[in-house]
Amino acid sequence: MAAKEMREPMKLKFWLIWIAAIVITVVVFASGHSTPRKYPERKLVRFWHRWQGDWEKQVQKICDAFNESQDKYEVVAVSVPGSGADAKFILGVIGGDPPDLMSMGSGAVPNMAANGFLTPLETLMTPVEKTEFFKQSYPAIRDIGTYKGSCYGVTIGADLMALYVNVKQLRDAGLDPDKFPKTIEELEDWGLKLNKYDSKGNLTRLGLLFSDVGYLSHNFGGGFNVKDDGKLELDTPQNLRALEEIVNYRKKIGFENVLRFQAGLNDIEGAASWAFMHGDLSITYDGQWRVEELRKFKPDLEYRVYPIPPPKVGGTPLGGLVGGNYMIVPISAKQKQGAWEFLKFWTGLDNPDRAATFYNMGGWLPYSPSVAHSPTFQKWLKHDSQFQAFLDILASPNCKAPPPIANLQFLNDLITRAEDQATRGASTPKEALQELESKYREESNKRKALGYEQ
Repeated sequence: MAAKEMREPMKLKFWLIWIAAIVITVVVFASGHSTPRKYPERKLVRFWHRWQGDWEKQVQKICDAFNESQDKYEVVAVSVPGSGADAKFILGVIGGDPPDLMSMGSGAVPNMAANGFLTPLETLMTPVEKTEFFKQSYPAIRDIGTYKGSCYGVTIGADLMALYVNVKQLRDAGLDPDKFPKTIEELEDWGLKLNKYDSKGNLTRLGLLFSDVGYLSHNFGGGFNVKDDGKLELDTPQNLRALEEIVNYRKKIGFENVLRFQAGLNDIEGAASWAFMHGDLSITYDGQWRVEELRKFKPDLEYRVYPIPPPKVGGTPLGGLVGGNYMIVPISAKQKQGAWEFLKFWTGLDNPDRAATFYNMGGWLPYSPSVAHSPTFQKWLKHDSQFQAFLDILASPNCKAPPPIANLQFLNDLITRAEDQATRGASTPKEALQELESKYREESNKRKALGYEQ
């Protein structure tokens, strides 16, 4: 439903907008906080983000750098906790008082665009900027922010997954970390050799564990896709092979064994307690931001990073699924041009080498090769060389974006549920994928009948 169509009935219910505005004011400033203004004479650009702790400090440094680089705009960052952030954003758009710019998870972009909440970013670009953006961007990064042919989101930190390998543990097991498996079957054998058990048969160290079929499917030549013509690529032979790999490997370890082991881990995301840092996991796949965390919190740990290898038959090398943090500009933002100027500054569209510093601060993947190949980024890579594996995946034609569909989050929930059902033995992998496709088709037909975008 378009934003214009939504606003008409809202005129008849003005009090709802008034309540929404109050909710936005109370919720945002009760649950988040902003930096006081330093340049009150400038045009204000309000920026909402969901980072906290050390990450919030990094974001503030970028805002400060932008504010010091020019004298027309002042970006004021507001930290809005992730829980309910999208709902707060929607209330702000409907109430006519949204931020000028917001960072949100990439999965929400198509839905927000379909409902008319977002500004097509090419309307803010000059002809040269538009040409450069679509020419320079990594294809998967460009595609993830695109809906119905328009660009609604640009990354300021894309995410990918790769394998982190504990060098000492591999060598102790008689494995050469510099001659990494070329196939997923060989990798599976390594994982079993790296498992450690106590006298009661309980896992004390996990060599490897496959999970996240939505991601792993891309290494099998698959992926959970919905084509522009509505054709579904969900219950496919490639996706089935990926799910079977997850289920069969977990059976070899023992499902209850894995559950007990995972329950005992103190594995907090984004913190120094990551289980890999402390030797509880020999090989694990995780995001590129871990490279920077390892440098900060465990600089003495010798490790390697490798792309997930494909299966012996029918796989694709350097397969990946892009996600991450994407910047959007609300349709009712008051300072769209200032938001775009800040977005250009952070992404590096106007100065790739300067922006490389920002990506390096957080261990984030850049939007384009022009940033990755800049002198500043290359200098950083010499000290964090394991990051190169993620750049290799990002540049691969087998690195894809999720389907640009309005109900992407619903599809992701179905994928997670199918994997859970299959790994718990509640259904076979084939049955789980059949149910997934059936439920998605059912929901899609309902949306179509109600006139919603697909």
